[in-house]
Amino acid sequence: MSLEKIIGTTLRVGVVLSATLVVLGLTLLYADRSPSHINSSSYGIHQVLVGLISDNPASIVFLGVIVLVATPTIRVLELVLNYAWEKDRLYVVLSAMVLTLMLFGILVLPIIK
Repeated sequence: MSLEKIIGTTLRVGVVLSATLVVLGLTLLYADRSPSHINSSSYGIHQVLVGLISDNPASIVFLGVIVLVATPTIRVLELVLNYAWEKDRLYVVLSAMVLTLMLFGILVLPIIK
């Protein structure tokens, strides 16, 4: 399978899965008549996982958002692996730097106060 097809498939699956989770979560929130205001700053990955175990519809929405954010990150990881497979050191380094900056922005910056 070519790199373009792999990346295209990753992006399609990520967006469809994310949209499905968000719509499902919003539908369940509406059906449950839960509060209309949800404080997203109080939701981290741990809270989402705990909420999924306790059937919290808001956690399904936030899982969809996490999948949406993870999709381009996975795409860059695929590029790193592809360039490593092709032994193209320059693009491995450049792609790895982009991946590192993305992960830093996603995982580290939100917890710095």
